[in-house]
Amino acid sequence: MGYLLHPDFQTPPAETVIWRYMDLPKFLQMLEQGGLYFALLTEFSDKWEGVLGRELTHSIATHFGGASGDVIQLIQDYSKHTAVNCWYQGVGESVAMWELYTKNEYGVAIKSTVGDLMKALSVYEPDVFIGSVKYEDHTSPPAQTLAQQQISSYKAILQKRTCYQHECELRVITELLPRFPENPPLGTVVVAPFPEHGSVVPVDIETLIHSVTTGPHYPNWAWDLLTSAFKRAGIQPPIVESDAFKPPTARFIEG
Repeated sequence: MGYLLHPDFQTPPAETVIWRYMDLPKFLQMLEQGGLYFALLTEFSDKWEGVLGRELTHSIATHFGGASGDVIQLIQDYSKHTAVNCWYQGVGESVAMWELYTKNEYGVAIKSTVGDLMKALSVYEPDVFIGSVKYEDHTSPPAQTLAQQQISSYKAILQKRTCYQHECELRVITELLPRFPENPPLGTVVVAPFPEHGSVVPVDIETLIHSVTTGPHYPNWAWDLLTSAFKRAGIQPPIVESDAFKPPTARFIEG
């Protein structure tokens, strides 16, 4: 099934350029596994992930009254097994993203588009949704009362505090289903807990990757690691050297 439209998601146009920054080991692992890692919200460092803002809780209280506590609990329980994969939206490189997500000289960035991300996810059977993050203050007084059909866990999952605006984040979201044991003994009660950690979602790597940019301090000798990994994966995307930290060739630019 892969990507689906959803009314709660503001999906950018297909031609929107997106980037995923990571260190080399994670990138090589992605190629070997043929998929993107989707993390549970509990795995993110931001402890505000999935927090219900005042607008959402106000709307729940308005529509559900005495049952609002149960509705909030349902939304929070659903969020526990919702998994997220994150991208940066921008035509060019981001110095902030290099510094945040590549902690050493072995950093790389995948360049793609929203449209090809959608196509690459078509090999994954469960539903996947794609939307831009809204940067808002969770504690601000509610500006409106949401309609009942607008109340969902995605409102919280797609909201981050304004101090994260520099991330220009695009989120790909799916639900990780319970893992049933294979061939359980007859007569046993099967218990299928939800995953405690994220999971790799298969994608069409060749469709996804337009090019790979090496980080600002990436050593020349390590280019062979990329070309060898691409050969094993059966793809040949261009490898581009980052120019985000290169000094100017002159102290003035002629007009």
